[in-house]
Amino acid sequence: MIENIKEIGKDDLLKEVQKFADAKARFVTAVCSDLGDNLEVTYYFNYSPGMDMAGLRIVVGKDEEVPSITGIYLTAVLIENEMSELFGLKVKGMAIDFGGHMLLGKDSPVLPMLKDRAAGGKGGK
Repeated sequence: MIENIKEIGKDDLLKEVQKFADAKARFVTAVCSDLGDNLEVTYYFNYSPGMDMAGLRIVVGKDEEVPSITGIYLTAVLIENEMSELFGLKVKGMAIDFGGHMLLGKDSPVLPMLKDRAAGGKGGK
């Protein structure tokens, strides 16, 4: 369990990510979770040397846009595309946008990681 995760609003995301970049932290990955009406995204960073990790967490509505961090950490392009394809996270300004076809083929399920909801959920195909 990572104890040093800071909860922030999406409007503070780029400012907080820039602090990690300024401190020479590495971007490790991000994780998206379906909370029902919202998506939770946690971004993980690591300082060298060592294994200590730190994180930033945002919670957004499924229809909200979040800013891309690829202008700060280009390596985030893969995980941002993945979260967009699998969860429908709306990421604005990705350096490279695969348009929903980085992992999924044209016959793949739509947004396969979203929880199915009884009232016409977006998950599955």
